[in-house]
Parts: sequence; structure tokens; C-alpha cells
Amino acid sequence: MKLKHNSKINALLLTAFMTATFFACNDSIENPADPTVLINTNSDELSQRLSLEGGGVIGITSPSNPSGRVLDDDDAEKISLVLVSQASSPEYEGNTLQATHVDIDDDYAYVAYNTAGPTFLGAVEIIDISDAYKPKIVSQVIFRHADVSAVEYRDGLLFLAMGMDIDQMDVDGPANLGVVSVSDGQFTSDFRYYSVPGFVATDVTASSQFTAIVSGSDGALTLFDRSFDKLEERASGDLRSVAHEDNRIAILDGTSGAVVLNANSLSEVSSINTESDEAQAKRTIDIEDGYLYIAKGRNGAGIYRMSNGQEESLVAIPINPENVEPGDVVTNAVSVDDELLFMANGAAGISIADVDDEDDVELYGVLDLDGSSNFVRFEDEFIFVATGNGGIQILKIKKYDDDDDDEDDEGSGVSCEGLDPYRGNSNLNVNGNEKAAYSGSAQLKNVNIGGEFLFCGSLAIENNLNVNSNGLMHVVGSFAFGQYRKNTSINVNSNSTLRLTGSTVIYGDLRLNSGATLEFVGEDNVITIYGDVQINSGARIIGDFKDTEGKLD
Repeated sequence: MKLKHNSKINALLLTAFMTATFFACNDSIENPADPTVLINTNSDELSQRLSLEGGGVIGITSPSNPSGRVLDDDDAEKISLVLVSQASSPEYEGNTLQATHVDIDDDYAYVAYNTAGPTFLGAVEIIDISDAYKPKIVSQVIFRHADVSAVEYRDGLLFLAMGMDIDQMDVDGPANLGVVSVSDGQFTSDFRYYSVPGFVATDVTASSQFTAIVSGSDGALTLFDRSFDKLEERASGDLRSVAHEDNRIAILDGTSGAVVLNANSLSEVSSINTESDEAQAKRTIDIEDGYLYIAKGRNGAGIYRMSNGQEESLVAIPINPENVEPGDVVTNAVSVDDELLFMANGAAGISIADVDDEDDVELYGVLDLDGSSNFVRFEDEFIFVATGNGGIQILKIKKYDDDDDDEDDEGSGVSCEGLDPYRGNSNLNVNGNEKAAYSGSAQLKNVNIGGEFLFCGSLAIENNLNVNSNGLMHVVGSFAFGQYRKNTSINVNSNSTLRLTGSTVIYGDLRLNSGATLEFVGEDNVITIYGDVQINSGARIIGDFKDTEGKLD
């Protein structure tokens, strides 16, 4: 992805990565204090952009890759992935807006937008993700004469890296740090702007002590204190991204590579030489536990020690799709959290790897998502993906860890303590004379239960589930099933029981045949069903539960 050129101020501004439906001008409220800003807080209207299309359990394709270990297609995954929603392409006054960046903090995600081409038109919207499987857009702001390259939330403030039309905005230069207060998903103050060197601000990060912003062509790394007085400035010719951890700041220059700096003095700690990148291309970096992760274009992602710049691993792009321009298969963005690395590889999609051992990376494969992938942000249990033609995609992830062995089983009638994680085939069969019990997190393709099966933790099933005659299946924790409108179904047959404790989301169909039992055990059970439900005569539904879609009435 390249930056755009505006001859009016001869500025380079970021293009970005996706589209999503936008509100019309007459649905917005002009801010009396700043007519360049339009604000919309009609959540019902804004949330009409969100769609279940493509929703449900997402598989991971494991391509052949001789440079690293790859899970066999028959192996169950150690993680479960669910596409909970996506937003369609936005337009405003005939212009298409594109997502450039996402930050996630607790119950909210903050999404930045700009516009391709010479038009200055950007936006930020706030998405409430407190109900993991039912996100909603709660507020949105349009900037009539400014693009937003990146967004960061910290301690009640939202920081924006921006490029502005200086003929329309009262600023000292086109590259700016924007600041606004936010609370409970709403903008609660006027927007303030602080100009920095360069033509466009490309990225921003904030700590409890400082805000660091970088700007592109003829730009700089600029540090502000929490009163927004300028602390330090370091000139650089082609800055793409900035990140921080503790008292260290890392910056990526498309020409000279990455540098790790002391946040107090901007003195150099280490440097990392990378190949000179394609001019104006978008690249991001991320930091976790003293390691710097760099999006390296055609070379995938690099992992480096921040202390000395030593390369630990180079993670290649796992697939090279046919009939695709080579320049479209590039790693534009990286995001790492909880020892999982996500890479946005353009036409090669989103790949995922386990980086628990940084010098021996385990490649999982490529997520089964539609469209090219130009940006990814992973934090806590959410992944936001910006695609070239499919809009924003919101995924929920659950990874197995040792803490899952202690899954709360109170009220379930069973003990989950000491159960082993499931590491078998992705197609699970439990025969009539068998009993099986597991814990943790797992994603399976097809499941047939004739005997007794207990799973404690987070379970996802992609395609089909059959609980056969006299079979019993009990899920304690989180259960996700199927794909929306893609012919996936749960069949609970005669004299069999599907027992649920916790939260269940069914994207496919549910069939309770004659003599079948759907049983909810314990309190605070919630079930959401998006597919069709068939309840035959003689089937029973018992126990306490909340049916969010009213499908079991």
C-alpha cells in the first residue's frame, strides 16, 4: 500500500486498507465550536453497517512451508477463532473512506479512517465490544478536511496521527497530533491539534508519561509530555511506525530501518538495518516482552531483540497465491499479543504464528477470510482486520493456556479440574461405549458423539455436530458452532442430550429430533442462535437460560 499525493500542499498522505458503510451528511451533527468536525452518536443507525455475512467459526489453512513447522490439516487447532461481525464499505458525499488503524482497550475499539486520492476526509469511530458476539458502533466523527493515519487510546484520551488541509484548518502545518477526551464510547471534549514536522503524521503511541508521534516525508519523531509541551524531536526522512515499551521507543524508517531509543533522551539503544522499502508503503511495528516485530514487505516479518538489534527469526509469508501481482503479496502490518503473531500479508491474507519461542517460531497457517488483508490489530481476545474490498472484520479468539485448566465449573454438575487439553484429530468421534473429557481451547471441524463427551473451556466446531442416539455432550464455558448461512448444523437425535453451561453461539442450524434433550445446567446461561431451529415433537428444552434471538420459544 502506498501513500497518496496531494498537489495542493505537495503532501504525502497515507492510503489505507478497507471500507465500511458510512452515515450520510444530514445524519451528522455539526460541532458548533468546530465546523470542520461532524459527530454522530446514533448507535442504532451506525450499527446498521455491521453484518453477520461470513460470520461464524473461522478455519486455518495450513499451507506447505518448508521453512517452518506447519500443523497438519487433520490436527485440531490450539486456538478457536470466530468472525463475529464485519462492516461493509463506507461512503461520504461520494467519497469512499478506508480504515487505516485500530486500537483496542477494554470494552471499546477505536477505528481510524482516511480517503484515498487527493481528498482530505477522515474519520474515527468507536465500537463497543463489551458483548463479544454483538459489537455495536456507538459514536463516530468525520473530519471534513483531515485524514487520520493512526489512533491510540490512553487514560481517557484518544490520540490521532493526522494529515490536514492547511488551507481549511487552523494549524501551523499539515502533519498533526490530534487529541480528544473520550468516556464510555463518546467524545467528551473539543478536538485539539498540535503540528509536527513533515507532511503527514503516520503513527502515534502514548504512555502515562509521554506521547510519541512520527511523521513521514521530511518528518520526525516528536515527543510531548502529558501537558502537550514538546519534550524532544528527532528528524528522520521516511518514518512509518512507532511503538514503545517501558522507557524505550522504537521507530521504523522505510529507508534506514528501525532504531530503538531511550524515551528520556532519544539516545540510541540499538539499530536494525532493513532493506530499503518501497517508497511510501505502509508498514507497522509492534513490541512484546523486549522483542521488536517489524513488517518487512515481501520479506514477511522480522523478530529482533530490542536491547541489541539481534535478529531472532524471519517469519516468511506462508502462501503465494496464483494470478496475483507480486507487489500485492507483502506484509503491511504485524500485531502480537499473548505470544501470538498476526501478519497482514495483502493478497496472501492473514497468517498466524506462535512466537512463544522467538527463535523457533511455529507457523499455524492462514485464516480462512475473504479478501486481501492490509492491516491487523490483535489485543486481548479480539482481532480487527482491514481488507481491501471487504471492510473491517472483527474476530474473537481464544487460546489455550494453563489457566484454562481451572475453568469455573461451579453449578455445572461436573468437575473440570485436571482435564488434559485436546490434541487429537480435527474430526472427533466418541463411540457409544466411550467416555472422553478435555479442557482448554480447541477448534474442531466435525464431531460425532455416541458416548459421553465433556469439554471445559472454549470449544469451536466449524462444520457439523451430531449427538447420536443415547449420546451425551456437555460443554462448560464457551461454545461456538458453525458458519452463517453455509449449511452447517447441529443434530441432537433421539434419546440424546446436548448439555450446555455458560455462553453458546450457534451460527448454523439447530435440529432437536424427537426424544432429544437440550439442557442448560447452572445459572447465567446465554444462547444465541443465528441459523434456523427445528424442534420436533417430543424434544425437550430444560434449565435456565437467556435466548438472545428468541429462537427457542
